[in-house]
Amino acid sequence: MTVGYFGIIPARGGSKGVPRKNVRNLAGDPLIVHSIDAADGAQRLNEYIVSTDDEEIRQLSREAGAPAPALRPDELAADETPMEPVAEHALKEFVDVTPETLVLLQPTSPLRGSRHIDEAIERYEETSATSLVAVTEDHSNRWRRTEKGAVRLNYTDGTQRRQKKQPEYVETGAIYITDVASFRDTGDFRAGDTALYVMEDDAAVDINTEFDFWLAEQFLHWNER
Repeated sequence: MTVGYFGIIPARGGSKGVPRKNVRNLAGDPLIVHSIDAADGAQRLNEYIVSTDDEEIRQLSREAGAPAPALRPDELAADETPMEPVAEHALKEFVDVTPETLVLLQPTSPLRGSRHIDEAIERYEETSATSLVAVTEDHSNRWRRTEKGAVRLNYTDGTQRRQKKQPEYVETGAIYITDVASFRDTGDFRAGDTALYVMEDDAAVDINTEFDFWLAEQFLHWNER
């Protein structure tokens, strides 16, 4: 059977910045559950699974109603393991349908909701791109250190006003969409021509530190008001 949009939520048990963050309570639910709820509510996502190396995450995911198959191997659970081989493993070992398009939803983006997933898919369909990444606009004046001091990266004279500066875009990690055939050929979520889906800054928090966790919780409580 062929499905259009197939989602993968990759969740590791280990984490250096925020220990056990995927099972940690965030505004009333484990962090992983926020992405499960978003996937469940997305109208354009046909199916999805949670891929994890951790039994507690697997059980929490199942209790939340998510398909969570057998644990992935330890070699795909290290801090430095990129998401591409995790997705390749999930497609090969756990997916019994033939997906046309892969949607990666990292659980460290708990403010990415169902609406964002649907809008990203709609944006992807509006273009002729083979992949899409979720981004935020950035108007910062950037520098890079050198042996002699530092150099400007994206502006030349003086301090440019935000309103006049051409925006750049920063990946949020919240949503990646790619044509499965292109992904299998390249092993890259950003295969071929890549489109951008611009998210609001307050929906793009990516949890890597305790401050990120605190900030996400503040936004979630604010949205409940």
